[in-house]
Amino acid sequence: MTFEEKLKQCPAAEIWQEYCGFLDLTLPEYMQIQNRLVMEQVSLMAACPLGQRLFKNGVPRNVEEFRTLVPLTKFEDYADVLLPQREEMLPAKPVVWLHTTWEGGDFPSKRAPYTESMLEAYTRNILAAMILSTSKGRGHFHVRPGARVLYSLAPMPYATGMFPDLIRPQIRLRFMPSVREARKMSFGQQTRLGYKLAVKHGMNLFFGMSSVLYGATRNLDSLAGGGGGGSLSLLWGMSPRMLVRLLSALYRCRRDGTHLRPRDLFKLDGFVCVGTDTALYKNELAEAWGIRPLELAGGTEPSCMGTETWSKNGLVFFPDACFYEFIPEHEYLRELEDPAYTPRTYLMDELVAGQKYELVITVLKGGAFLRYRVGDIYRCLRLRNPEDKLDLPQFEYVDRIPTVIDIAGFTRITKREIEKVITLSRLPIGHWFAVKEYDADGHSYLDLYAELDSDDPGAASLSRQILQEHLSIYFRSYDGDYKDLKRLLGMDPLRVTILKSGTVDAYTARTGRRVPPVGAPREIVLDILHMQGPAEEGGEDR
Repeated sequence: MTFEEKLKQCPAAEIWQEYCGFLDLTLPEYMQIQNRLVMEQVSLMAACPLGQRLFKNGVPRNVEEFRTLVPLTKFEDYADVLLPQREEMLPAKPVVWLHTTWEGGDFPSKRAPYTESMLEAYTRNILAAMILSTSKGRGHFHVRPGARVLYSLAPMPYATGMFPDLIRPQIRLRFMPSVREARKMSFGQQTRLGYKLAVKHGMNLFFGMSSVLYGATRNLDSLAGGGGGGSLSLLWGMSPRMLVRLLSALYRCRRDGTHLRPRDLFKLDGFVCVGTDTALYKNELAEAWGIRPLELAGGTEPSCMGTETWSKNGLVFFPDACFYEFIPEHEYLRELEDPAYTPRTYLMDELVAGQKYELVITVLKGGAFLRYRVGDIYRCLRLRNPEDKLDLPQFEYVDRIPTVIDIAGFTRITKREIEKVITLSRLPIGHWFAVKEYDADGHSYLDLYAELDSDDPGAASLSRQILQEHLSIYFRSYDGDYKDLKRLLGMDPLRVTILKSGTVDAYTARTGRRVPPVGAPREIVLDILHMQGPAEEGGEDR
């Protein structure tokens, strides 16, 4: 029976229990499911060449042995199998292969196989998220077949591109633009056309990347036809209901001297957003749309991994997507200081509220990744939520690991990318380090602290602005995702701070601490800026 048939034939309580019943689990019940599924995955892995390679210390007989015998892994441990798509090495036959950026890797992208069982779990969890996005309380939801959906997520072969194909057999949804049209367009064209179709015909659900939604929301006037009076091309073919809404909203905006907001036009049943900077945009999106977005957690390797509940105040991880382990902040920071150190992991029932953790996953149901470091940091918000009668931990996404700078969910910058850009630019830059900072609106940018080579005769004539413009050109040329930030969001996320020659060496000599090239702790940055003395051109004054 499809999801649409269930909506027509089954009681709402039965549908809720099937898709959202995991929210009723106690933590011991949740851990029983986790432990059973990970040992099933161990059995599958033990029978394939990839698993036999990873189980070189012996096949685990229980969860404790699994965490002791199997090392923590990164994509480098799988690259020779997954990049050439060697299916004979895997625990189950893939149905589809997805791609994502391999930041700092030897190749531009990573690949992840999805089995039929993984896709079944992915579909069920996406439907659960759809239900929860329309819910105002436990057991209550409003999902309608034939709903109009503005869809603004990355296309295949990225994980979000699977969403329409997985949903189509389960329920009729009218995507704007249609999936067939969208796949012929650039991401920016897809978003602009989707908005115009939504203005013409209305919409019920919104699935999109939070940073793109934020950019489009701020430019709704132009996306809706341009200017206060709209355009004839937009008005032609508009439904009477939406025409009345638009003209009324435009009249109020002109009268009150305000900008057109999405909440003036649309009354959404559900609003789902994804992206690593979602927390930065949620309050503004809620104000603009009149409905708080529901956040999803996931990625190419883990698939759809978690969702917020009806309260939209914290993520809960699905028990059947991955087996979860967590590296505490003090452990992964110790590893940064001593790369030979192996950090300790904790399980879901061993966490401390308020603490930050690096996520480690084992993909279930025939997936390829064991004890895999995704590179994401989450904070455990609470161990349980009595108000919602939830007995499971809830999380918020914090950021990528310190060695990766993620900007608006679009581009992930590592030491390797920055070194390449500096080399290509041929600028006389000596020591440098980069950190992620936030502007007055809470939006992220890359701050590159750079010393100019004092022996270069042209260094004295280089200002901060010249350096910034020059490096930005090379970032856009070298990194297509970085280029999309400018094209889609109208932002250039690079700031440059010029340091006096010898500053980094002087800091290391004085403190004995090495300055990490990417993600230096805040106290190191402040200490170095203090050594600079009063702000001057290219110094603290940015």
